[in-house]
Amino acid sequence: MATYDRLSVGAGGGILNDTKKSDRQSDATICIGLGGTGKDALKKLKKEVYRRLKPDELDSPIPTYKNIKFLLIDSDDADLDTTSDISNIDKVTEYFDISNGDIVTTFHSENIIAARQELSWLNNKNIGIASASHGAGGIRQVGRFLLIDKAGQLKPKLTSIIREAILGVTGDLNIHIFSGISGGTGSGTFIDVCYIVRHVLETRGKDSAQVSGYFFLPDVNLSIPSVIGDPLISQYVRCN
Repeated sequence: MATYDRLSVGAGGGILNDTKKSDRQSDATICIGLGGTGKDALKKLKKEVYRRLKPDELDSPIPTYKNIKFLLIDSDDADLDTTSDISNIDKVTEYFDISNGDIVTTFHSENIIAARQELSWLNNKNIGIASASHGAGGIRQVGRFLLIDKAGQLKPKLTSIIREAILGVTGDLNIHIFSGISGGTGSGTFIDVCYIVRHVLETRGKDSAQVSGYFFLPDVNLSIPSVIGDPLISQYVRCN
């Protein structure tokens, strides 16, 4: 009932009546958010999808969009599922966790890191971070390491989402990637995520899929009062 209340116009949910919503194209759409800024963009977009597009079944009490998928790739799940708003990211189906609560030990294992060729770029000796369980601390190398460290798990996750999104679809596949480029997680992962997405598409024979990127500059983050009011955060945003 709680889910219905937050969707129903009659119950004050603020969702438009289905007769006023727009028709959907015969395409599959996957929206991927990276880091904190990507999460904010994803939540806003998800809310607009429910508000403005006709669902799969017009007479269903709870609207569904089986060919529109959302995925957040982040290292901080602190404020997920904190409200009953429809824009919430589902931690089970729409969230891929790349956090690492023991990153100090990981970075001190120099022999292990040196043996991994995919980490040849990592300057782990000069990175000071106590934990990466609630974000990458604004350090892009940490964000990239977190993604690379779990890239093997991300590929099947993306494969599963693509398979579900295109089921029964006669149109194209469109993938949209949202990320800030002045923090730690998003700016450290967006390039590699684009390559991983393309690789997964190629392995599934979906080379023709349209992949679009939306990357937010520092002024977006610096317009947030909690960011500009924190000297440490606002400083690394400008530096990155």
